[in-house]
Amino acid sequence: MRAQDWFESFFVQGRFAEELERVPADQNEREAAFIAEALELPSGARILDLCCGVGRHTVPLAMRGYRMSGLDLDAAALDKARRRADEAGVEVAWHQRDMRNIPYQGKLDAVLNVGSSWGYYGTDEEDAEVLASVARALKPGGAFLLDVANREAIFRGYQANSWHERRDGTLVLTRRELDLVSSRNRVVDVFIDPDGTRSERWHRFRFYSLTELSRMLLEAGLELRRTSGGRDGSTYGPSRPRMVVLARKPADDAQA
Repeated sequence: MRAQDWFESFFVQGRFAEELERVPADQNEREAAFIAEALELPSGARILDLCCGVGRHTVPLAMRGYRMSGLDLDAAALDKARRRADEAGVEVAWHQRDMRNIPYQGKLDAVLNVGSSWGYYGTDEEDAEVLASVARALKPGGAFLLDVANREAIFRGYQANSWHERRDGTLVLTRRELDLVSSRNRVVDVFIDPDGTRSERWHRFRFYSLTELSRMLLEAGLELRRTSGGRDGSTYGPSRPRMVVLARKPADDAQA
């Protein structure tokens, strides 16, 4: 499967891995603690961080004693993740692959996808392929933790244009085009560096409702168990910024 144009623009040319590296270590640790609490797995459990980026959750979870794997399509991000793991003195199995092609079959205790890394493909069918791949990779009874933006909150506070200034003085201008029929958002970020250099990146994103997501999970062979409104375990609702779901592969699959 070849990398799609949006991936090259947003993640590679847009140097998204560098943005992930700037996330504070204490935030990474808080989110890793939430993930560990949500999954309720013992030390030694096998977990895949799907779209692991620079390993900001993979490495802290490995330090907690989990047998971690990380998968991402961005080679630059994986290089940074490897260095982070080496510095922490932990072993992680890294895979540079498309997220629809997980290299495990019924081997994993859990898969996590945290940080709005699901929903970028051009069709619902392609997004569903990811969920099917997750289901195949999990053991019976295995867990899937998925964290995406909450569609209801996004729609209520939607802004077609916005801008902000980074600490280094770079201006980031964002233009959004939301198709309410398909719930797909096309986003273009324009960067103006302090020296006047201009660059841009773009991506598409599909916002799913909880109703749509629960149906897609079920069709993939996963059962929705719990939903929260943030990486802090807060109650889910239409005004909450995130939609964090925990799904499981039925345990009786072992007898199928």
